[in-house]
Amino acid sequence: MLVACENLPNPFQSKLPESTASNRLPDTHLFLNFQPDAIDTVITELADTTGTYWDTTITYIRHLPDTTTSRQVLYWWGEDPDGEVVGYFYRWNFQSEWTYTTGESDTFYLPLQEMFAEFSFEVKSVDNANGVDATPAHLVLPVANQPPIIRFADGSNPSVGTDANVEEVSFPTRTFVWSVSDLDGAETVNHIRWALDDTTQWHIVPGNVTSVTLTELSADYHTFFVQAIDTAGAKSELITYPDSSDNTTANGWRVREPVGDILLVDDYELDNAGPTRTFYRDIIDSLYGTGNYTTIEVRDGVKAMPYAVNDQVAMFGYFKTVIWYHFSNAPHLPSADGGLRTFMDNGGNVFVSSLKVDPNYTFTSADSAHVLNPTGRMTSGLTIHFVDPSVTDSVHYLPELELKTSALISRRVSSFSHGVLDFGATSRDLFVLQAPRNSNDNWTGNPAIAQLFQSGETLSGQSVYFSLPFHLCKANNNMIPVMDYILNQIFH
Repeated sequence: MLVACENLPNPFQSKLPESTASNRLPDTHLFLNFQPDAIDTVITELADTTGTYWDTTITYIRHLPDTTTSRQVLYWWGEDPDGEVVGYFYRWNFQSEWTYTTGESDTFYLPLQEMFAEFSFEVKSVDNANGVDATPAHLVLPVANQPPIIRFADGSNPSVGTDANVEEVSFPTRTFVWSVSDLDGAETVNHIRWALDDTTQWHIVPGNVTSVTLTELSADYHTFFVQAIDTAGAKSELITYPDSSDNTTANGWRVREPVGDILLVDDYELDNAGPTRTFYRDIIDSLYGTGNYTTIEVRDGVKAMPYAVNDQVAMFGYFKTVIWYHFSNAPHLPSADGGLRTFMDNGGNVFVSSLKVDPNYTFTSADSAHVLNPTGRMTSGLTIHFVDPSVTDSVHYLPELELKTSALISRRVSSFSHGVLDFGATSRDLFVLQAPRNSNDNWTGNPAIAQLFQSGETLSGQSVYFSLPFHLCKANNNMIPVMDYILNQIFH
């Protein structure tokens, strides 16, 4: 029997009641991490039926501080019971707007303007249905200001050996360099104040300034003071140079006035102001008058080249010509290279006698060096020809300015070739060695042992680089006319 059901109600097509379920809001958590004050390690000997073994227990000991610094590292996270957390909004009590982030930690530098303040932070999580935690996590931080820390930059004041009871001697330009740090953040360093000799006369510079160059200093003993001050008014230690409590730097600083147009640089430590210095001083005395020039020693430590290139440029700039001689140990020319090149570009002239030929020097042009005496011995009596710089289309010697080695040279010496020149620069041989006399002379032709160089700068002066010990080339007794020609004809 068939029964028609078309007019009967279908129980599976009944309308379901509307859902009353809604999105549940996320919950947010926040914490501040403190580093442990100490870590205690205990090693215990244990034993059982299998034998003896050691157990290590590490305990982190932490004492929560009453206050913190203005640099804060905060961590947070969220939990969502019916979805997932996709981001966070946070703000400090000094902010009116919320900041959105997907991160769960950040570092903040609080704008501390006084010695103590309280800051509050709140963060609320956001879920994937755009639900926002209605009860943000909240943290109150008591913050105490930390004073800034200031130090002179490493190496900016000349170091000393075992005895700090020495003095630095500078010219009337001196640069002081320092570094400043602050646990509250470098942004909180408001200004730097410095003084020369008198701490009632302060000079103020912005907090991000790390050096000051003093000029036109009087010839006398001086003391430099510098201090950092933050936005809350906290002061760093007042540091000074010289500092009698610092055994690593000189305990005295004296300024000297430059004399004359010639600076004689003694870079020959083993000579100890002996016959080599006398050799050069006798020449300069004859040409410019007794004592009408300035002599300095360049050594490691308290007599090192000035730390700041500005000071080097100023030092050389007090003069028209620099005469630099070196023979033993490593020369200090590399530390002066930038200053010498700038001095030349500004119109100064340089004469250097040094065995060390360095292709990296910028005050001359040398591509490579070639050792002339591999045995480290070069006999006396070798002729050194002076090439006439006024003749450019051929090689012509000036016989009256010919030099001759006057003693055994017991160092390896080198000739050198010209390097690649910048646009407008010139370089040519000024002194060349005689042709080899026999098989003991390990060179060919007439190798160059002095070079005349001029950069392409419009006002550029010139340099002569002599790669033999100039003071051992005096057998012809004509050093004064030779230097007179170089200093007063070539350089002028």
